[in-house]
Amino acid sequence: MDIVLGEDEQKTGFLAQFVDEYVEAIIEVLTMPEAKKLEIAATARKRAARFSKEKYYENFKASVQPILCQTSLVNIIKEPNLFPQNI
Repeated sequence: MDIVLGEDEQKTGFLAQFVDEYVEAIIEVLTMPEAKKLEIAATARKRAARFSKEKYYENFKASVQPILCQTSLVNIIKEPNLFPQNI
């Protein structure tokens, strides 16, 4: 997946490494219609939302929950006195 393309293959920005590539990107931005600039900006914001703190928390929690639940059950079976009985 290209870092400047969204999930629906719409452009989210510009990638440049060398001076001539920066020049081309700047000229493209300066000469493109305002509607196209707004479209790229909206697509970029939508893509950036995938990396929000909330999304990170949700994904992290979903990833570790099976491990934590399994570990907790193993601990309860091995050492039942580790956890209060009135939970």
